Amino acid sequence: MSLKQKIKDICALPDGVDLVGAAPVERFEELPRDKRPEQLLPGTKTVIVLGSQVFKVLTDRLTADNKVGKVSPRDIYEAHNLAVINDLTQTSYRIARYLTNQGFTSVNLGQDLTDYRTISSVFSFKYAATAAGLGVLGKNGLVITPSYGPRVKLTALLTKAQIKPDEMVLGDPCEGCSTCIKVCPSGALKEPQGSQRVNHDRFVCCSFYTANKGCGLCMSKCPR
Repeated sequence: MSLKQKIKDICALPDGVDLVGAAPVERFEELPRDKRPEQLLPGTKTVIVLGSQVFKVLTDRLTADNKVGKVSPRDIYEAHNLAVINDLTQTSYRIARYLTNQGFTSVNLGQDLTDYRTISSVFSFKYAATAAGLGVLGKNGLVITPSYGPRVKLTALLTKAQIKPDEMVLGDPCEGCSTCIKVCPSGALKEPQGSQRVNHDRFVCCSFYTANKGCGLCMSKCPR
């Protein structure tokens, strides 16, 4: 059995995750050196990215406000969200453990790698997901997948194993659509300019999200 098939078996439903893809480390060479996989695991050959859906029936009810003392759809969503994240991180650990036991040093990256001083990540799961063929980066700054739109959570693991890469998803799922920009209550999203894929002020977005204890309209209102 190939390493890739074993990884797929670990990810298989009902006990695994919805999406899995592999990207060779060469697909990250356009990133700044301090954002590349080798900075976290020297000798990385493959980045494996996992994704699982968050239920649309819950995201459809998200709002940009949260009333104190009242149970809201966001409270239910957050509990659901936590379960999805736990499932992803546990599955990525099982894959990393399997590869390590086969003699290939591997590191699972968990969930939050954000430096909140700059609101940027030391490793981008979104970039990795596009490189691994899970989807395409949309105007909302989220990975838009063919099966679940932007309603997915992601995690990744790095390995020194050479895994057959997946084809990247091509095309622009946002062509002719600006729904996320129109519904953004903070004004953090604007039309991309020139070669931009995303025109997003992450500081405005984060401030609004924190002040209102949530938002997510760029995800929940996306028609994909």
